[in-house]
Amino acid sequence: MNVLVCLRTTARTSPAPLDAADAHTLARAAALRAGGHTITAVYGSSLAEADAIAAALAPHVDRSVRIAGDELATADFHTVGLVLATAIRRIGADLVLAPAQGEDEPLSAAPAAIARLLGARYLPLVEEVTALDDGGVEVWLRTAGVKRRLRVALPAVLATAAGAPAQLPQPGAAPAGSAVAAETMMITDPDATVVRRRLELLGRPEPASRGSQTVNSAAEMVAALTRR
Repeated sequence: MNVLVCLRTTARTSPAPLDAADAHTLARAAALRAGGHTITAVYGSSLAEADAIAAALAPHVDRSVRIAGDELATADFHTVGLVLATAIRRIGADLVLAPAQGEDEPLSAAPAAIARLLGARYLPLVEEVTALDDGGVEVWLRTAGVKRRLRVALPAVLATAAGAPAQLPQPGAAPAGSAVAAETMMITDPDATVVRRRLELLGRPEPASRGSQTVNSAAEMVAALTRR
């Protein structure tokens, strides 16, 4: 099973390359990796941050893909969802894990946006994930104070629940030169507007601009401006 982890999609809570929300999601992915599943990390960052993030991820993932550009740091959840969903389609994944954050945070709906764009099932507040022999996953989540166990068919997008600081497993000694180098993926045109960028990512043609009309007198202009 190919597991893709979307990182750095929440409001940054620390100057560290990966914050607590990222650590929660990586911890869920680590349990799957221990079972032999491939983990790919996808994140947006500036070039200045790239080396530090790649080094922090290297012990915990099999592949690391950086989305080049600074736009995601200030984008809304619609744009974040579009960019990440486009990257996921290119890479390919059976299961997507993403950090969750509070409902009042601006990017809280990003995982749901990713699921909608991918046409995948979406579950929030996931505390545990286990791979099943039939190709699906079993998840534990808590709703209305009740912990529930569900079987989920793939593809699916799971938003991990926030909680106590997660402890990532300590990796064993890695052979020299085995660190995971981050690949760079270009998704957007930095000169495009946000509206045009969203349409391009969705694979839809840009809508035609408002039509024009030639007028030859002031009366015709007034009539054109007031026509409904």
